[in-house]
Amino acid sequence: MSIRPPSRRNDRLSFLARGGYFPPRRFKVVLHKAANTDLMFVTRAVMDITRFGSAEAEYRMWEAHHRGRSLVLVTHLERAELFVEQFADRGLPASIEPA
Repeated sequence: MSIRPPSRRNDRLSFLARGGYFPPRRFKVVLHKAANTDLMFVTRAVMDITRFGSAEAEYRMWEAHHRGRSLVLVTHLERAELFVEQFADRGLPASIEPA
């Protein structure tokens, strides 16, 4: 009988074979303060892009206005990139940060 430690690769493959999965990395979408931009425009953009209600979108707008940045949501990379592109299309600064 051989005593050999199990290899990490085999453990990982057996974990995947049993139906397990490794969750994707998460990223934050951060909305930054938009200089010389109408606050209602920012609120409407947040509502349209994220599908937040008016109260939630207004909260994000005020947080970005007063603190300089507001965490909009946490999601996987591709979706975070999509949100940043949509904010950029409307002229609003946004960025992605690792969660």
